[in-house]
Amino acid sequence: MTIRTTSGTPQTPSTSSTSTTDAAQQAAQRAAEAARQAAAEALRAAREAAAAARQARSELQAQSFSQTKQPAGQNNVQGSKLEQKALLAETQARELGKAAQKAIQHANDTARDAGRPLPFAGPARNTATGIADTYSADTKAKASPFSPLDGSTHLARFANEPLGVQDAGGPQQSSATDATSSTTAAETTRAASSPEEAHQNLVNAQEGYDEAQKKTEELNQQLNSELAKLGPGLTEEQKQQYVAEFRERYPEEYAAEAAAARELNTALNDPKLMEAARGNPDIAEECVEAATDLAGSPEAKGALEWAAKAQDPNGPAGTAFAGLEEKINDDVIPTAISTVAGQLLAENDGDVQAALAALTEITEPLVPLGKGGAAIKTGIETIKNAIASGNPEPLRQLAESSKIGGALAGAGVVFGLASAVTDAQRGEWGDVVKDLAGAGRSGAQLAAYVMRTLGESGRVAAATGEKAAAFLGRLAPAFGVVANAIILADHFKDFVDDPTVGGGIRAFGDAIAVVGAGLGTVLPGVGHIVEGVGLVLSAVGELLVGKEEQEKLDNESEAILLEMGMDPDVAKTLAHGDNQPQQLADDLGLTPEQIQELAKNHPVLFDAPGLGGAVIDAAKACGMEGEDAVEFIDKMAEDNPNFAWDLLGVKPLLQGDGTKPTATEDGWRAYVQGSFPSAYAHATENAPELFGKDAESRLQADRDYELNAGSTDLWNTYARLCEKHQDDPAYISRFIERMEEEGTLDIFVESVATFGLDMDYEGAKAAIDAALETGVLTEEELQSHLDGDYGDAWRAVMES
Repeated sequence: MTIRTTSGTPQTPSTSSTSTTDAAQQAAQRAAEAARQAAAEALRAAREAAAAARQARSELQAQSFSQTKQPAGQNNVQGSKLEQKALLAETQARELGKAAQKAIQHANDTARDAGRPLPFAGPARNTATGIADTYSADTKAKASPFSPLDGSTHLARFANEPLGVQDAGGPQQSSATDATSSTTAAETTRAASSPEEAHQNLVNAQEGYDEAQKKTEELNQQLNSELAKLGPGLTEEQKQQYVAEFRERYPEEYAAEAAAARELNTALNDPKLMEAARGNPDIAEECVEAATDLAGSPEAKGALEWAAKAQDPNGPAGTAFAGLEEKINDDVIPTAISTVAGQLLAENDGDVQAALAALTEITEPLVPLGKGGAAIKTGIETIKNAIASGNPEPLRQLAESSKIGGALAGAGVVFGLASAVTDAQRGEWGDVVKDLAGAGRSGAQLAAYVMRTLGESGRVAAATGEKAAAFLGRLAPAFGVVANAIILADHFKDFVDDPTVGGGIRAFGDAIAVVGAGLGTVLPGVGHIVEGVGLVLSAVGELLVGKEEQEKLDNESEAILLEMGMDPDVAKTLAHGDNQPQQLADDLGLTPEQIQELAKNHPVLFDAPGLGGAVIDAAKACGMEGEDAVEFIDKMAEDNPNFAWDLLGVKPLLQGDGTKPTATEDGWRAYVQGSFPSAYAHATENAPELFGKDAESRLQADRDYELNAGSTDLWNTYARLCEKHQDDPAYISRFIERMEEEGTLDIFVESVATFGLDMDYEGAKAAIDAALETGVLTEEELQSHLDGDYGDAWRAVMES
């Protein structure tokens, strides 16, 4: 099937032979792939050059600060050398950025000519442009503090001017400041000169962080909402592009949150603030609240550092936090541990042992301090044992010991998932999440800690450039296991109002927004996470907007799809629709390409849920799935251009009260036969399970089964119907199949054996024999019934 796009030259009928056309197409695709690889290499080289330029400029800046503290001229020689090094690095970055621009344009043009999706959309293209522009010769710069050796004057940019182009493309795209400690214009907090100033710095930093975090949470929720709506309407590659394009639109907002977290860390760990807390219980409370926020941020290590200082009676705060120890152990340390564990896993490229060693070192200062320290020491030993043995069972007990124990158990589960190499091993670790998530509040908290650790690991990995793809590939199955475990867990949603639980859910959801779409390229079917995560996120509040605001969001979604190179008609239809892509995928088994084809050819299906739903009901009743369903819809449109409205009009007359689904489907088939002859002919040809002698027998059995469902002598009535139709195996085996599906087959046999007449025995035995003959019931399944609690009844019927 062809996906229609507006890119490239309009297609015209080929006048060459098929073999010539195929050869030309293959040659074009090979050229497109070669151009893509060359552009990817050019972009990689440009990014490396930009990183080298930033490093050189950072060294120069550090030297400039040092120079201000030394006698005049003492550091000029060294500074001039660093100046020259920085300028050379920036020149190289500029030239490689320009080369990457050209290579990307060539790759996109070549892909367009070959009829392939554009390999480099907005983020990658903008990165190359940003590198070239950032280091252009006419860029406004600050004067160098050093005099060059040759006496000339150099102009220089300083590293504290945000570059904003550190990485690009695919799921690895992230704001520049997410993966670096470079300062930005927003970061102004420095060590305070007095306790009063330190407190004011904390107040300012807290306000800044709250504002920045609120904005990024709104953006991530918006992104998740859009991905959930578009759902199976996009290929995994298109989801990946969508995420990257979305984040490219809000670089300042994402950068601001990272900068604000660093501000909060600086303010919280200021020694003068400890002095302020020592003399004021209210300030101590504010510090704990700030530390709680910091624990879930990219600067979570700072929260652990603060917790060690705050709980040290010999430290600068003295006993100021003695009355708040329980709050620190419940709210700050567990969240910080789960966040830091995820960061360490990504920073160590998935090396579980290295991450665990780093976590041990970071938490070491907390071990001698109170109950929390003891829990940390015990918890880390438990994780080590669980990882070494490959057995997650010890983590179950740890999870229920305390909140710190739960956080460490969550980290241990993620480490176990990251080290597992088979689906069976992952399943064992995932079972821990599923079982505990539905077992009560402490279990729900553990599940949330798992989500936070895994989500943070994904977020950090997405900001690490080329390393991210390989690491996320290994991490992708873990995302799938955790998402499915949470969705399937009983009662998990009952506890989402707990801040610990809700925070973990949001962290996981934010990670899905950053990297979730890209995971689908590694793990088939993991796109379910991207759409299915809405099932979890909805528990903590969906994106609720008015009609005008929704139209604005839909317009933005359409713009992003257009930037990705999607056909304008398809982009408009998908962006302004509802959940039709999910319905089409779930009910008709359509692929993203097929959904996009329907959006192109039959946009009316996406105009309102009722229209699409009526068409889906008709197609399902006629046994249509996949490509057959698409052609069936095409045929209905040929028979009647207003087919969707026609079907919507008759739906209330056909659907009944829901108690007789077979009769409803009979009605749909009859209506299609009378009103859409071409579509009906297509169905009879491609759905033999619904059309033909055996199919009609099964359908008649369904009708009779549902018609007699309210009988006072239900089971014997079914047996007599089977006795009456002994010569029709398809009919009577369907009765056995329905009862086996509903879990009532044993009851049927028991009732016949206890209350039945000879004819009932005969009908039941004939039906069971027919079920064995047609494969509805296997010999193994029959034996399990004979060995079960109703075995005597089965033997009585079978030997009759």
